[in-house]
Amino acid sequence: MRISKRFFMSLFTSTAWWFGVAVSLMLYLLVVRVVDEKTEAQFNYHADNARLSIQTRVRSHVDVLRGAAALFASRNDVSRAEFVAYVRQLDLEKSFPGIDNLNFAQRVTEAGIDDFVAAVRNDTSIAPGGYPSFDIRPAGRRDEYEILTYLEPTSADDAAFGLDLMANPRAADALSVSRDSGQITSSGRLIHMKLPQDHVGLAIRIPLYRSAMPLETVADRRNAYLGSVGAGIDLTLLMAGALDEHTLANMRVRVFDGGTGRQPVSGTVDPERLLFDSGAGVDPAAHDAHVRRVMLNVGPRIWEAEFSAGRHAFASDFDLTLPWIMLIGGIAGSTLLYAIYYSMMTARGRAVELAREMTHDLRNSEASLAEAQHMAHLGSWTLEPNTKTMHWSAETSRIFGMSHFRTHQKYDDFLRRVHADDRQVVRAGLNRALAGEEEFNAEHRISRLDGSTRWVHLIARLGHDGQMPLLRGTIMDISDRKETVEALQRSRELLRELTAYQDRVKEEERKRIAREIHDELGQTLLALRIDVSMLEARTARGHPRLNEKVRSALEQIDATVRTIRTIINNLRPAVLDLGLTAAFEWQVAEFRRRTGIGCELRMDERDLEVDDNLATSLFRILQESLTNVIRHANATYVLVDLYQADAQLVLKITDNGIGIVPTQRKSGNSFGLVGVEERVHALNGEFRIDSAPGRGTTLIIHIPLGQPLPEAPPSLVDDTAAG
Repeated sequence: MRISKRFFMSLFTSTAWWFGVAVSLMLYLLVVRVVDEKTEAQFNYHADNARLSIQTRVRSHVDVLRGAAALFASRNDVSRAEFVAYVRQLDLEKSFPGIDNLNFAQRVTEAGIDDFVAAVRNDTSIAPGGYPSFDIRPAGRRDEYEILTYLEPTSADDAAFGLDLMANPRAADALSVSRDSGQITSSGRLIHMKLPQDHVGLAIRIPLYRSAMPLETVADRRNAYLGSVGAGIDLTLLMAGALDEHTLANMRVRVFDGGTGRQPVSGTVDPERLLFDSGAGVDPAAHDAHVRRVMLNVGPRIWEAEFSAGRHAFASDFDLTLPWIMLIGGIAGSTLLYAIYYSMMTARGRAVELAREMTHDLRNSEASLAEAQHMAHLGSWTLEPNTKTMHWSAETSRIFGMSHFRTHQKYDDFLRRVHADDRQVVRAGLNRALAGEEEFNAEHRISRLDGSTRWVHLIARLGHDGQMPLLRGTIMDISDRKETVEALQRSRELLRELTAYQDRVKEEERKRIAREIHDELGQTLLALRIDVSMLEARTARGHPRLNEKVRSALEQIDATVRTIRTIINNLRPAVLDLGLTAAFEWQVAEFRRRTGIGCELRMDERDLEVDDNLATSLFRILQESLTNVIRHANATYVLVDLYQADAQLVLKITDNGIGIVPTQRKSGNSFGLVGVEERVHALNGEFRIDSAPGRGTTLIIHIPLGQPLPEAPPSLVDDTAAG
């Protein structure tokens, strides 16, 4: 269609069109502001995440140092081999990449310095030849030393081995304050470190005190002071582990030392206080940069983290183009609306053409609707209550198996095609829908013209066509879905039976293995212990050195016997052979002994007589439930009730812990509860959880008595026979 000059002249002189342009400009400015606020919110979100990641990573490194301090707190004479084994078990390079090393500095007085040096030189726990070249660095006599004695990872020629931290006045002051206060101390500045490689980092130390000594006063802490444990922190590796690549690519991160918590320095850009600079990103001094500073607690010191990013660093291409889309779209929309108005006002022929186009589009829409209904197996219908006449779509006729499509159908014919067993329910539901009481929504069967039966989903809702009431509805063929659901249900039942069978087989195998270990290995070890005991008695006087070896072997045999007993109990506690009551009493007592959590068992005074399989299953349910209490509940008291009610055995396990959030039961990690539930279902029982956050948890289990356990699924039996 050719656009005339007259149209443009009318357009540019139209007040309505210029009003639309003004509104488009206002929308443009509004969207620009919204995009800016969104990018700023995203910047703050990433900054908060980065701050939390840094804080978490620093705390985890400090916790490693606290763990090392706890090692020394448990005993005052931790050996070099024990310290090295502890640090190697931490696997610093993989688990804590920011920590270069852990070390122990021992406090030594001038009177004991010579003995200390000699002891280190003769220490062969790690190096077979000891450390003959060990000496105090720097040399000289001082009233008090704090010497780096243990370092891991390290080498014999490490420059820090033997370094006296008290020789540095600044370090001596910091260590004295830490000793007197019992708090962590930090270097607060970047220092040159050679542990285990040459780099720049930070040093953090925790004071150590001799156990069983008072620490209430400064004098007490000085008297009990043992030394300190420390860690060398590589800030580059620490930050690389804490910050993801997306954050570093879009944001510049700088960390400054803010001093101690009593007098922190805020807003500093002093290069002397700069601890870390990612380097990439916008200059924080730029006028359009997003900048945020937050404080981080690192022991006694305060770090100030500065996050900066460009104005559009976190804006997507869509965000940047959205304001222009709104402006161009608004102007285009105003022009289009005016063009429609112009067309309607200037040409009757255009109205006729438009009506023809709309008719064509309507027919296309009807054809598309029919095609969509056919693809979805979803038909539509209406019912006129006064005439009992129904109007069916083509797909509705196909669902009923009618080869010839007829729009008008009788309501009674429709009801006759409903399956005889479902007809009364469908008629009553449609009557309620016609009365306006409720929407009818049900699944039922229909009988097709060829005699086959199909499942359908029928929905009916009362509406109006002008002043006339009209019942509108849809019908969907769900036969395939029904078959799939039934197949899935059968598969689940088979899987549950298989799981129950496997549990019983596993319990029987555990029982057999425990019996063989007890009968074979246990008897052998008993005979061996008798022989070794006789040898120990004969060598007690005449062969003292041999007697010492024999006693050591006897102790090893006793330890092996205890280990075998533990293994047997783990496989199948022998107390199960004494009955369900004895097994529950033993498990509750064992739970109290191992965890220190108060646990009470309440049972019927009469003995509960159940078969071995049921007793074993109930015992495993109790074990798994108490294990869940240890792992997740944070409880201080557990109550176990076991009693018989009518023909059911009831087991209740109640704790006063933190409770269970409903969404936690659906998480991928709740295997304990899933296992308990599967065991209960395998016993044809009922399983229920009564819990709420902060109100504890109660597991309620009902097991019917006198019912046989399910056998193995036929497919498994056949496969076993074939094997």
